[in-house]
Amino acid sequence: MKKIIPSLSKIWLKVTNLEQTLFPQLQEMLGDLSTKEQKLIKILDFAQIEKNITVVNITNTPKDRIEMARSFIAKSVYNLQTTRDLIDRLKVDKTLRVLCGWRYSNEIPSESKFSRFFKELSDLKIAQKTHKQFVEEYLSDEIFFYNSSDSTKIPLRQKAVKKEKINKPKKKRGRPRKGETPIPKEPTILEKQKNMQTTNEMLELISTDCGVGIKQNSQGNREVWIGGKLHLSVVDGDIPITAIYSGANVHDSSVSLPLIQETSSKVTYLYDLQDAAYDCDIIKFFSKQNNHRAIIDINPKNSKKSKEKLELEKREIEMHKRLKIHTPSYEHHYNQRSSVERVNAYLKDNFGCNKIYYQGASKVASVLAFGVLSVCIHQALKLVT
Repeated sequence: MKKIIPSLSKIWLKVTNLEQTLFPQLQEMLGDLSTKEQKLIKILDFAQIEKNITVVNITNTPKDRIEMARSFIAKSVYNLQTTRDLIDRLKVDKTLRVLCGWRYSNEIPSESKFSRFFKELSDLKIAQKTHKQFVEEYLSDEIFFYNSSDSTKIPLRQKAVKKEKINKPKKKRGRPRKGETPIPKEPTILEKQKNMQTTNEMLELISTDCGVGIKQNSQGNREVWIGGKLHLSVVDGDIPITAIYSGANVHDSSVSLPLIQETSSKVTYLYDLQDAAYDCDIIKFFSKQNNHRAIIDINPKNSKKSKEKLELEKREIEMHKRLKIHTPSYEHHYNQRSSVERVNAYLKDNFGCNKIYYQGASKVASVLAFGVLSVCIHQALKLVT
């Protein structure tokens, strides 16, 4: 894939300034900085989460709030799974402690204080706001080729919320009698969302309760888990622009329109890349309305195309490969969708989202948001370094 190398002069100037001025000063005070420590310094400097902390209304002093907020970003960058792990690391790692703002280990707050503060951060969506501000400041003027969307499972250690049974009138089999009014079919979430104007309205229809998810993996085996889903929109360079958390029982396509609308409001891009779970005319039309071209894998269950046409298309692709003819453009574009899979792997393998021990949708979404914020800044910096 030919990457877009945008004029990210703002990021480049800031990174150069950090490397030439701040890094030497810190090395004199703390000794040589490791690669991970340098990465954390850059992410903290670009995130500037302290700008959003002044609104947090708890009993901590402003200094404690800023330090704890910075330490939650460090928790993600250092791939720590729990708050206890974070506190233990802060007490023994002098460099990390100083980067977060504490000088001595006895100044670090208790685990309960960290937990109360994290609840405030989660309720106010501080990590999500910080991520949005970074995208608006440094990426909103760039043009990207692809926006890849997909979801990943988020297993949780809690019970699934039971759905309330709704007594619906039974539908009679066969055609209705003469003069009998048939029971109208309830509109789907997508059919309701297509007439809505704002992302918040669309997300009101999406459940965030812990649920039971069933998904077919790449090997064709069925996976069942209890928890939620993280839905991502990722542009060129593996940069996550939009992240939405939902219950595990929410279908991927139900979050497609909010993802497209929110990402379109933040950055400019050309193609929407999605897998067969999103194969729906409503999604394709909505993408076109937002001046994009939707490239979605064919789902035989939903597609209007006959099986014969699908088989002909597959044979044509195989023939092109055998004869070494140039790959069709739609297949070339669709292959770039792997970027969202890589970001899912980054979050779980390197940024503290593999095992989440928090309970409650707002806290789980906040843990994921800190990971998404860190990945977004880290990948954006890769474009200029």
